[in-house]
Amino acid sequence: MTNKDTLLPNAVNLKPIHTQRASEAIYDQIKDMILSGQLKPGDRLPSERNMMDMLQRSRPTIREALRMLERAGFIRTIAGSNGAIIQEPNTKGVEQSLEAMLQSSQITLEKMSEYRSLNDVAIAGWAAERRTDEDLEAIDAILAHAEATVENYEQFILIDPEFHGLLAKASKNEVAYIMTQVFSKLLVNMMSTRMEPMTTPERINMCRGILKMHKDVVEAIRAKDVSAAEEAMRYHVHAFLVDLKATY
Repeated sequence: MTNKDTLLPNAVNLKPIHTQRASEAIYDQIKDMILSGQLKPGDRLPSERNMMDMLQRSRPTIREALRMLERAGFIRTIAGSNGAIIQEPNTKGVEQSLEAMLQSSQITLEKMSEYRSLNDVAIAGWAAERRTDEDLEAIDAILAHAEATVENYEQFILIDPEFHGLLAKASKNEVAYIMTQVFSKLLVNMMSTRMEPMTTPERINMCRGILKMHKDVVEAIRAKDVSAAEEAMRYHVHAFLVDLKATY
C-alpha cells in the first residue's frame, strides 16, 4: 500500500460484492457512504488495485462503477492520480438529461413553464416570508451587476442563474434550491439561442425587460409581501414563455 492510500479514512471499509451486477452494487455502496457523510468531499477512494482486492472484483468492473459515480457527480478522477476524489454532488447530469429531452421534444416549453409556475412562484413567496437582510444584500448586489451588464447580453444571461439561485436560498428550501440550479442553467442556453439572432437594440430591450421583472419580484420580497412576490414571479415566468415560443 502506498502512502497516498493511507490518506483514506479508517472508517471506509468496502465489502466484497457477490452479485451479477457488481458494478451497480459497488456504485450503490460508495454512493451510500457519500450520502451518509461517511465519505466527505475531498476524501480519496482507494486505488483501483486496492479496490480490486477489497471488493474481490476485476478492474473493468471497478472502472465501470467509478464511471457511474463520476457521471452522477459524486467523484472526480484525475489521470495518473492514486484514487478518485469525492466531490460535492452536482446537478450537471440532470441538466444534460433535461436539455436533451427538451431538444427532442420529450419536454415541451409549456410543460417546463407549468412546472416553473409552481417552483419559481412558490420560491418567490417563501423568499418574501423568510428572507433575511443578508439575503437582500446579496440579491441587490446581483441586480446591480445585471444592470451594469444590460447592454452585453452574453454577460447578462449568465447572471440569471445567480439571481434565481439567490431567491431560492432566501426561500430556505434546499430542494427548491437544487431544482432551481437545474432549470436556471438550462434556461441560460435557451436565452442565448433566443437572443443570438437579434439586433443589438432588440437584445438590450429584452435584457431591460427581464431586469425590470426581476426588480419587481425583489421589491415585493423586500416588502415581505408574499402575494405580490408570487404574482410578480408568475408574470415573469409567463412573459418568458411567450418570448421563447418565438424561437423554439
